[in-house]
Amino acid sequence: MKVFNFYKISLASVLLATPLCVFSMKILAQTPTPQKPGVIINSGSTNACGFKIRVFPSGKATYTVCNRKGAGEIKVNTATTFFQDISAAKPLSGLPSTSCVKSVSFGTSTQIKYQGQKSPDISCPSNDSRVTNLYNDAKTIQQQLNFSTSKN
Repeated sequence: MKVFNFYKISLASVLLATPLCVFSMKILAQTPTPQKPGVIINSGSTNACGFKIRVFPSGKATYTVCNRKGAGEIKVNTATTFFQDISAAKPLSGLPSTSCVKSVSFGTSTQIKYQGQKSPDISCPSNDSRVTNLYNDAKTIQQQLNFSTSKN
Protein backbone atom coordinates (compact mmCIF):
# COMPACT_ATOMS: atom_id res chain seq x y z
CA MET A 1 0.00 0.00 0.00
CA LYS A 2 1.52 3.28 -1.09
CA VAL A 3 0.84 6.24 1.15
CA PHE A 4 2.94 8.85 -0.60
CA ASN A 5 2.45 8.13 -4.29
CA PHE A 6 4.19 11.30 -5.40
CA TYR A 7 7.50 10.27 -3.80
CA LYS A 8 6.83 6.52 -4.11
CA ILE A 9 7.58 6.04 -0.45
CA SER A 10 5.75 3.26 1.31
CA LEU A 11 4.62 3.48 4.88
CA ALA A 12 6.89 0.56 5.71
CA SER A 13 10.02 2.35 4.45
CA VAL A 14 9.13 5.46 6.47
CA LEU A 15 8.65 3.36 9.60
CA LEU A 16 11.95 1.57 9.04
CA ALA A 17 13.91 4.73 8.29
CA THR A 18 12.71 6.74 11.29
CA PRO A 19 14.72 4.84 13.95
CA LEU A 20 17.83 5.03 11.75
CA CYS A 21 17.47 8.80 11.44
CA VAL A 22 16.98 9.23 15.17
CA PHE A 23 20.03 7.05 15.89
CA SER A 24 22.14 9.03 13.39
CA MET A 25 21.09 12.35 14.94
CA LYS A 26 22.08 11.07 18.40
CA ILE A 27 25.51 10.10 17.11
CA LEU A 28 25.97 13.49 15.44
CA ALA A 29 24.93 15.28 18.62
CA GLN A 30 27.61 13.41 20.55
CA THR A 31 30.35 14.16 18.03
CA PRO A 32 32.36 17.20 19.12
CA THR A 33 32.42 20.07 16.68
CA PRO A 34 35.86 21.08 15.43
CA GLN A 35 37.33 23.81 17.54
CA LYS A 36 39.32 26.73 16.37
CA PRO A 37 43.04 26.49 16.96
CA GLY A 38 44.78 27.87 20.00
CA VAL A 39 47.60 30.13 18.87
CA ILE A 40 50.94 30.62 20.63
CA ILE A 41 52.79 33.78 19.64
CA ASN A 42 56.38 34.41 20.63
CA SER A 43 57.94 37.79 19.86
CA GLY A 44 61.47 36.56 19.29
CA SER A 45 64.51 38.62 20.22
CA THR A 46 67.73 39.93 18.79
CA ASN A 47 69.18 36.43 18.78
CA ALA A 48 66.10 34.31 18.09
CA CYS A 49 63.26 34.33 15.60
CA GLY A 50 59.75 34.84 16.80
CA PHE A 51 57.21 32.15 16.04
CA LYS A 52 53.51 31.50 15.75
CA ILE A 53 52.07 28.06 16.42
CA ARG A 54 48.47 27.08 15.62
CA VAL A 55 47.46 24.07 17.70
CA PHE A 56 44.36 22.00 16.95
CA PRO A 57 42.60 19.73 19.48
CA SER A 58 43.60 16.69 17.39
CA GLY A 59 47.27 17.40 18.07
CA LYS A 60 47.95 18.71 14.58
CA ALA A 61 49.86 21.97 14.47
CA THR A 62 51.17 24.46 11.97
CA TYR A 63 53.85 27.02 12.67
CA THR A 64 55.77 29.91 11.22
CA VAL A 65 59.30 30.57 12.48
CA CYS A 66 61.99 32.71 10.84
CA ASN A 67 59.52 33.29 7.96
CA ARG A 68 59.44 29.53 7.28
CA LYS A 69 56.23 27.54 7.52
CA GLY A 70 55.99 24.05 8.88
CA ALA A 71 53.55 21.50 10.19
CA GLY A 72 53.70 18.71 12.70
CA GLU A 73 51.89 16.88 15.42
CA ILE A 74 52.07 17.05 19.17
CA LYS A 75 50.85 14.43 21.61
CA VAL A 76 47.06 14.43 21.88
CA ASN A 77 47.25 14.64 25.68
CA THR A 78 49.45 17.75 25.33
CA ALA A 79 46.82 19.34 23.07
CA THR A 80 44.05 18.34 25.46
CA THR A 81 45.89 19.86 28.41
CA PHE A 82 46.55 23.05 26.42
CA PHE A 83 42.87 23.51 25.60
CA GLN A 84 41.82 22.67 29.17
CA ASP A 85 44.28 25.28 30.45
CA ILE A 86 42.94 27.85 27.98
CA SER A 87 39.42 27.11 29.16
CA ALA A 88 40.45 27.47 32.82
CA ALA A 89 42.15 30.81 32.05
CA LYS A 90 39.22 32.47 30.25
CA PRO A 91 38.89 35.29 29.64
CA LEU A 92 42.51 35.33 28.54
CA SER A 93 42.67 39.11 28.70
CA GLY A 94 41.74 38.84 32.39
CA LEU A 95 44.93 37.00 33.29
CA PRO A 96 47.24 39.01 35.52
CA SER A 97 49.81 40.99 33.62
CA THR A 98 53.23 40.58 35.16
CA SER A 99 56.43 42.24 34.16
CA CYS A 100 59.94 40.99 34.63
CA VAL A 101 63.42 42.06 33.68
CA LYS A 102 64.35 40.63 30.30
CA SER A 103 67.61 40.70 28.41
CA VAL A 104 67.55 42.87 25.29
CA SER A 105 69.26 40.11 23.32
CA PHE A 106 67.48 37.08 24.75
CA GLY A 107 64.21 38.34 26.22
CA THR A 108 60.99 37.34 24.49
CA SER A 109 57.30 37.63 25.22
CA THR A 110 54.73 34.89 24.74
CA GLN A 111 50.98 35.30 24.29
CA ILE A 112 48.07 32.94 23.72
CA LYS A 113 45.19 33.73 21.35
CA TYR A 114 41.97 31.78 21.24
CA GLN A 115 38.54 32.57 19.78
CA GLY A 116 39.13 36.33 19.68
CA GLN A 117 40.75 36.46 23.11
CA LYS A 118 44.39 37.35 23.73
CA SER A 119 46.45 36.91 26.87
CA PRO A 120 49.04 39.31 28.23
CA ASP A 121 52.67 38.16 28.15
CA ILE A 122 52.75 34.82 29.99
CA SER A 123 56.54 34.36 29.94
CA CYS A 124 57.25 36.13 33.26
CA PRO A 125 57.15 34.10 36.47
CA SER A 126 53.69 34.31 38.02
CA ASN A 127 51.96 33.22 41.22
CA ASP A 128 48.87 32.49 39.12
CA SER A 129 48.85 28.81 38.14
CA ARG A 130 46.76 29.58 35.03
CA VAL A 131 49.60 31.71 33.62
CA THR A 132 52.26 29.17 34.59
CA ASN A 133 50.27 26.29 33.08
CA LEU A 134 49.79 28.09 29.76
CA TYR A 135 53.47 29.01 29.57
CA ASN A 136 54.52 25.43 30.34
CA ASP A 137 52.08 24.21 27.67
CA ALA A 138 53.61 26.61 25.13
CA LYS A 139 57.14 25.42 25.91
CA THR A 140 56.11 21.75 25.71
CA ILE A 141 54.34 22.29 22.37
CA GLN A 142 57.36 24.07 20.92
CA GLN A 143 59.64 21.26 22.12
CA GLN A 144 57.40 18.56 20.66
CA LEU A 145 57.35 20.32 17.29
CA ASN A 146 61.15 20.46 17.48
CA PHE A 147 61.80 23.53 15.36
CA SER A 148 64.71 25.89 15.72
CA THR A 149 64.37 29.59 16.44
CA SER A 150 68.01 30.23 15.52
CA LYS A 151 68.53 33.08 13.09
CA ASN A 152 71.53 31.31 11.54
